[in-house]
Amino acid sequence: MPDAGSQHPDAYSDTERQIFDAALQEFARKGRDGARMQAIADAADINKAMLHYYFRSKERLYDEVFAFSMRRFMAAFGESLGAAPTFRETLRVFIDGYVDFIRDNRAVMQLMVSENLAGGSALGRHLRRMQEAEHALPPRVLVERIEAAVDAGEIRPVDPHHTVLSVISTCLFFFVTEPTVRVIHPAARADWSEFVDARKEHLFDLIYHGLARP
Repeated sequence: MPDAGSQHPDAYSDTERQIFDAALQEFARKGRDGARMQAIADAADINKAMLHYYFRSKERLYDEVFAFSMRRFMAAFGESLGAAPTFRETLRVFIDGYVDFIRDNRAVMQLMVSENLAGGSALGRHLRRMQEAEHALPPRVLVERIEAAVDAGEIRPVDPHHTVLSVISTCLFFFVTEPTVRVIHPAARADWSEFVDARKEHLFDLIYHGLARP
């Protein structure tokens, strides 16, 4: 099987996609150590022998699923981010793209959080591989646009790397803590989808105007 880190998500066969989707759900719920190959095979509607034909071990499958999930994330809004003509539009696309991806791919978020809590070895390996291949990773694109906006005098001088971390944190945190947010925020409790849309608008307004020059 080709290296999952090198393929666009649409390049996989139907069987591979079935396996990836089933494995993603299992790894997201139970983590790498708790996941079981038989449960993945059952969810993908294949026998365990076929699963081992495609992936020799659970470790190999986890690595492939993680790479596939990262490629899915990059493909979700990387192209539109690169095409954004201004810093303002770049920030808007980044926030909207990041939040929309998490909303539509909650298992990927769970996988990423679980991987980070487990030490992040797979995450670090695949990020380094993408950087070495000179992929235009969305966080890197945003760093470059912040640097350019500072140089152009559009926004006040800020550390671009810290700023990107802050943007990512605000996009992610309310999903990770959704049960708590639903308790403390009436709008989230009433209509989660509407709350998420309002949250995107609030984040853009807060961050963009917070970066504005005095």
